[in-house]
This record gives sequence, C-alpha cells and structure tokens, in this order.
Amino acid sequence: MSTPPPDPLTFPPGCRAYQLDGRGGARRLAWNELSDWRPEHGTLWTHLDAMHDAVRAWLEQSSGLDEQTCEDLLADETRPRCHVTSRGLLMLLRGVNLNEGAEPEDMVSLRLFVDGERMISLFRRRVMAAGDVAAELEREDGAHDSGDLFVSITGHLLDRMEPVLEQLDDSLDDLEESAGGDDVVALQAQLAELRRRAVALRRYLAPMREALARAAQVDAPFFGPRTRGDLHALVEQLTRYVEDLDEVRERATVSYEFLASRQSEELNRRMFVLSLVAAVFLPLSLVTGLLGINVSGIPMADGPYAFWAVCVMLVGFAGLEIWILRRLRWW
Repeated sequence: MSTPPPDPLTFPPGCRAYQLDGRGGARRLAWNELSDWRPEHGTLWTHLDAMHDAVRAWLEQSSGLDEQTCEDLLADETRPRCHVTSRGLLMLLRGVNLNEGAEPEDMVSLRLFVDGERMISLFRRRVMAAGDVAAELEREDGAHDSGDLFVSITGHLLDRMEPVLEQLDDSLDDLEESAGGDDVVALQAQLAELRRRAVALRRYLAPMREALARAAQVDAPFFGPRTRGDLHALVEQLTRYVEDLDEVRERATVSYEFLASRQSEELNRRMFVLSLVAAVFLPLSLVTGLLGINVSGIPMADGPYAFWAVCVMLVGFAGLEIWILRRLRWW
C-alpha cells in the first residue's frame, strides 16, 4: 500500500529539515519550504526516511541528485563506503541499533550526501545520532556548515557505539572470572555468543574505518583543515573500536579454548581411572571365569572353605596389581 502524501507543513514521521544560520543554530523547516530553499539562505540539512514514498519522490525528482546517487542512497542493503561524485561526497555509514527491542549488533544504516551547500541524510530505522545533532542545533550549539554537520553526525554515531563496546568488554571480564566454575558448557555458550556479537560489529566497523579515512583525504572545498583534522580524529577513534573488538574476540577465543582444554583434561582423567579399574579387574575376571567352568578337576571344588580361600586369593591378587601399577607410576 502506498504511503499517503505528507501534510504540506509536516514532514513524514521521523523526518526533519534545518536551515543553518552559520552560528551554531538553525531554523526548522516545514515540508513545503524545501522547494523554496536556495543555497544563499544557508546550509540545509534534511534527515529523511528512505522508506517513505514522498521522500523517495522528492529525492528522485526535486533534490537535484543524479540517478546513481539516488539509487545508492535508497538501496535496500548497504555496506560502509565512501564515493566522491561530481556534485559532492556520498557516504554510507553504520551505527549500533539502540532502538527498543533490537540487538545493538543489528546495525542501522545511515546514508549521507554532502556538498558545500547541504547535507542529505537518509535512514530506514531510527538513528539516534541524528537526534543528538538536531538537539545541538536547537540549543544553538551545533554545526556551522555542511562539513561540520558531516563531522557532527558521524561523531555522535561513533559516540553511541562506545557504551556497547564497554558492555562487551565488561561481560567478557565477568566470564573470564567465572572460567574456573563448574558449568563449563554454559560458559562456553556465553563466550560463543560474545564472540559472535564482536564479529557482527566488526563486520561493519572495519570497512567504515576505511571509508572515513578516504573521506578525510578528499580534496573538497567544503572540507577545510579543521574538518579534516576532526575526521582524522574520528578515524583514530574508530580504529580503537576495531582494535577493542579484535581484543574481545581473541580473549573470548582464548577463554573458550581454556574451557575446552579443561573439559578434555577432565575427560582424560576419568577415562584413565576407568582404564586402571579395568586393568585391575580384568585378571580377576579371568580367574573367576576359569574357576566357574563346568569341568572336573577344579582345585578345592568340594572343600568347605574353598569359596573364602578364593576370595582371599583374589583380594591378594588385586593388591599385588595395584602395587605394581603404583611402582610403574600409572596410579
């Protein structure tokens, strides 16, 4: 079913647009004001839901972007990358999913197009970093131009990741402290889940680091020296996140292997004890089996104390075997 067109004065749910004043503040625009915006009015930031039909129509017909850029911004699946077009910079990013009921590693996509006059950001699931940027603009403590907007929204995207990575590290610390516990299987399952989460996060953070590094090297007039310096700082921050995820993954692997070796050692110890018990009782079974055959000539077959004599002999024989095994350091 097609989405109904928005009210002329109201953006579709979750969407917004701001016209920056160049001093850290901005004026929020109505939907019908987008068509009236001109570069001389100030830097424009539009944050739009890519799933809404009216947004798709505006992007393809009224945004002034070429067909390929529109396709990239509206694609169903994206991986982090940076692409320089003739009109500006296309950036596909990922952020942790902090929406209610979602897993953080099920990362949300943020698609950006930035040039010297505006920044267009599109989302399919709510991106809380955009709300952080909007709050700064409304406090008149936000970005001054499109380059600042790009750095600001990317920085907030990375800042939102830090608590998630810290929680992973804290969970791993707790599991490592519990590695000496008895419930080895449960600990292994938790370590495997932790490692899966680290791998899922790293899957997008590693290419995102490369994309940001490329963006920092773009020779664009809207990226001044300060903006490039901020981007290099974000690349360093993201590099630290990737290294932290690598550390979590390696530590989880080491702990998992330690628990597996514990299981193997415990199993070997039990098998060794069973082997020793079998070694002791195998000769005794041979003797009792030999004495139990139904043929004549069994010694003391008719003696009144024959049973007890055989029992004493078997106990003595077992003691001799145990002594020999201990002398051989097998027991």
